[in-house]
Amino acid sequence: MKITFVYPDFFQYSDGSFFPEARMHLGICMMSAQLKAAGHEVSLIHCVRPWEREEFVSRVKEDSPDLLAFSATTMMYQKCKMYSEWTKESFPDLITLTGGVHAMLDPEDIVPGTPSMDYAVRGEGDHAIVEIMNTLRDGGDPLSLDNVWGRNTKGEVIRNKVRPLLEDLDALPFADRDLFDDALLCEDQKERGTVMACRGCPYNCTYCSNHIQRQQYENKKKYVRFRSVDNVIKELKSLKDRSSSLSFIRFDDDILTWDPEWFTDFCKRYKAEIGLPFVCNAFVNLLDEETIVMFAEAGCELMAMGIESGNPWLRGKILHRHMTNDDIVRVYQMCHDHGIKTVSTNMVAMPHETVDMILDTIKVNARAEPDTMQVSVFYPFPNTHMYDICKEEGYLTEDHRDSIFCDSILQLPGFNQPEMKAARENVHILTSVYNRAFKMPGPLSEMAVKSLDSLFLSDHMPRKMRMRILDHLLQREKNRGPLEFVKY
Repeated sequence: MKITFVYPDFFQYSDGSFFPEARMHLGICMMSAQLKAAGHEVSLIHCVRPWEREEFVSRVKEDSPDLLAFSATTMMYQKCKMYSEWTKESFPDLITLTGGVHAMLDPEDIVPGTPSMDYAVRGEGDHAIVEIMNTLRDGGDPLSLDNVWGRNTKGEVIRNKVRPLLEDLDALPFADRDLFDDALLCEDQKERGTVMACRGCPYNCTYCSNHIQRQQYENKKKYVRFRSVDNVIKELKSLKDRSSSLSFIRFDDDILTWDPEWFTDFCKRYKAEIGLPFVCNAFVNLLDEETIVMFAEAGCELMAMGIESGNPWLRGKILHRHMTNDDIVRVYQMCHDHGIKTVSTNMVAMPHETVDMILDTIKVNARAEPDTMQVSVFYPFPNTHMYDICKEEGYLTEDHRDSIFCDSILQLPGFNQPEMKAARENVHILTSVYNRAFKMPGPLSEMAVKSLDSLFLSDHMPRKMRMRILDHLLQREKNRGPLEFVKY
């Protein structure tokens, strides 16, 4: 049996332009390894640019699979839906399915919501996809399998339960990275090896899918699982053997430091046996100076850490990220002290966000001094707590975006006020301005910060005057040159 994966991997904007992400998908690579071990053929349609109907259909015909499998986030599902419609129009008998995060968050959107999709595969796809292919090979019905939703011969929707989490990650084969064509990958993908040492996240951030996914497993207490250090080191060694151009490693895990004993052992072995520089994500609450020193000594060159909002109320009560601004600044400064560059991730256009809250985000970044800032537009993923807030408050629209770097799809109060728009669209530039204000001596610093605040918040200066001064300030700052962006 042959399966062809389809992976949409680009952002497309309303003006028709697009941006290729062009990255390797570890989940698809891992499923490919298991499918091949079970005797199935695997191919990949890696869409790093917009495809026309005729081109896509021709490629499917060329691959001639028994099953076409889409891996989709919510933001990319509209493309998968379109591709599946093209497929069914040309090859009505070709079986189609969608897995990935969207199948966990909103399976009803796939089955029964998309007639051109035969199945939704929920939960971890590792064993499920192999069982589906084996069942089809043997003439059986995939609707007999856990994780699978679909329509039976009577047109009834069958919603099977989600099977338990796989607890022993060492039992899985290493990712089949050869499935991806290196020529289609973005340049930084060619010089780095992406690895995940664990699965799951213990936190309940309301905008993230983890709190929804975790609740759907009967063994949800095992949601956070680590591979053994030995297993991770073996894969890293295989990566070094595979590519002579490999120059650094990227760990896509959120919580490498969750298990201190595991992390201590890992750092020692990584330094001794791998020795490549690496970048990773981190959580402020899981970092102290001792841990940061271990990161630095092991070869960590950069950490990306979520701030999301600098307003303590919005970050704690709405986003459920429980940390203080002083903790954020302290951790970022410790990273700098030990030679680790930093990236901060931030969101704007959130429910209940006001202009002074955006200024709080700008100010905490100005104090923390990340080497690079990522500023995204909040997107309400289906059935998350933040989605529920948007629904209850009447903020949702029928709009869709396939990037977190586009305009908001929400109808938010005061969204288009000049002050809100100026703050939201100039977070990077204003962070630089506030940073210089904070570095002024004593009273001058306080005066400068208050003057900047007044351009957004003052009731004593006419709005036109404030906006004119602000526009001049922003233009002068833009003329200083583009901000540095650190790849990670």
